[in-house]
Amino acid sequence: MIRDYDSRLLAKEQVAPDIWHLTFACPEIAENARPGNFVLLKTASGSAPLLRRPLGILDADPEKGTIETLFRVVGQGTALLAQAAPETSLSVRGPVGGQFGPFRHEKVWAVAGTLGIAPLLFLRRRLNAFDRLFLGVGNALWRSFADWVRARAPEMVLYSDDGSIGRKGFSIAGLEGQDLSGVSLACCGPNPMMKALYEQYGSQCDDIQVSLERRMGCGMGGCFGCVVDTTTGRRRVCIDGPVFQAEEVKWDELHL
Repeated sequence: MIRDYDSRLLAKEQVAPDIWHLTFACPEIAENARPGNFVLLKTASGSAPLLRRPLGILDADPEKGTIETLFRVVGQGTALLAQAAPETSLSVRGPVGGQFGPFRHEKVWAVAGTLGIAPLLFLRRRLNAFDRLFLGVGNALWRSFADWVRARAPEMVLYSDDGSIGRKGFSIAGLEGQDLSGVSLACCGPNPMMKALYEQYGSQCDDIQVSLERRMGCGMGGCFGCVVDTTTGRRRVCIDGPVFQAEEVKWDELHL
């Protein structure tokens, strides 16, 4: 059941100049979180910013009662979150959304674009490892972030748009020439990346699970602010997703 909990910030780590890794104490969410779920954080006690910030769950440890998130500073809410000191109290809503899986195949490969890696690292821990993991970033400015990911997932193959680190190309280039007939794909990143992946490889892979990005209001299905068109009708990303089968999504109608 989705609820609001009083949580305490335990630790913060600056992964890159504008990217942060936070660990919170929240036993209730840690007990129930699954890979693909996310939380919504209220970053200030007042009315501004009005909306909570949705953050994918990077990890959850029921024994320690902790949850971890990863985010990039892009506005007022995330800036406030980056400035929060350990022991700060925050309101956390969750766990929200569905999860990755079950998968149709034993082989599970992952494809991520930048911070889309967060829920996939959670999934990786549950699976013990991925058969293959491809991460795409923009350029060498993402080096410290890529190193941080590699320390947690040594099998990661890195791509960058300009080839300044890793291999040149987008993360979906890792699928080129591969036999995907017995593979399930778990994907998270910018919507255009996942659209391109499905258009190029959807005919070769019968299990492509994508975690969609969408702006959210309530995060509980009430405001209908995150609706997307699918083959089964209009669906809310917050509670019907964020994980969908790629073949369900009407990609040409999705605001990218």
